[in-house]
Amino acid sequence: MKPGVAVVLAGLGLGALVLVLLLRLQTPEAGLPSQATAEPSVQPKIVSLAPHLTELAFDAGLGERMAGAVEWSDYPPAAHTLPRIGDAFRFDLERIVRLRASHALAWAGGTPSQAIDELRALGIEVRVISIRTLDDIAMTIETLGSLAAEPATAAARAKAFRDRVASFKAAQPASGAKIPVFYQVSEKPLFTLGGRHVINQVFELCGARNVFADLDAEAASVDLEAVLARNPAAMIAGAAAGQPDPLAHWHRYRGLRAARCGHFSAVDPDLLVRPTARLLDGAARLCDWLDTNIRQAQDPACAFDDH
Repeated sequence: MKPGVAVVLAGLGLGALVLVLLLRLQTPEAGLPSQATAEPSVQPKIVSLAPHLTELAFDAGLGERMAGAVEWSDYPPAAHTLPRIGDAFRFDLERIVRLRASHALAWAGGTPSQAIDELRALGIEVRVISIRTLDDIAMTIETLGSLAAEPATAAARAKAFRDRVASFKAAQPASGAKIPVFYQVSEKPLFTLGGRHVINQVFELCGARNVFADLDAEAASVDLEAVLARNPAAMIAGAAAGQPDPLAHWHRYRGLRAARCGHFSAVDPDLLVRPTARLLDGAARLCDWLDTNIRQAQDPACAFDDH
């Protein structure tokens, strides 16, 4: 393990902290029935165990078949009205049964395995979904479309997503140096995203690279010295509108290239970190910011030549 870096595995303990930091997401009750009470139906009733899966379910045309979702399932607007079935760490199994759920969407590496086992023991079909690449997003939409009344809707949206990814790639030079970028998930503790997170491919769409892409983890805690040693040309952090600057503490490190040139950007994490089709909206904003502020910087010492 590299000095100054602590790899975090999704699950319980420290992994649970990562789930909150990444997506602001997600015990059995006594006396629950051993089988779900939902009657067989050609119209499945679905609960989502992660906010990004709720969003992808709507993308796949499953809005009318959603029976419940976890807290922070806030997009599209219709997701706000879904009954809540839990949070990042525990799910209300009794309520899931009362909602007569037939299917559950679980996050590979995020949803606790115990919760998955308990849902399956209740007779609920659990689909465990892993997203590490941009194409995984399209494939997930297609796969979820099999539960929809009109699978063609999901197929069309998946194709539109892939076409848009292709247009980003076509706009980038085939070779050349990539702008080194540090993404800060949180300041205290200092967390970043590693090589397993889909944000690496988002950066590539903009001709950039994650300075911690070599970490074999979705997220990891790092120390100050590790960040300074990698000397990113740009620093990005998620922040909601109106929040204090999450990168203010880096301004005093004048030996850091990003600090010398003022290359800091606060972004909407739902558009850059949550693995949904909206990642490409975040990518468009990021690409524009990198082009305007770094590739076309007026100060030659701060401009980045990627040719």
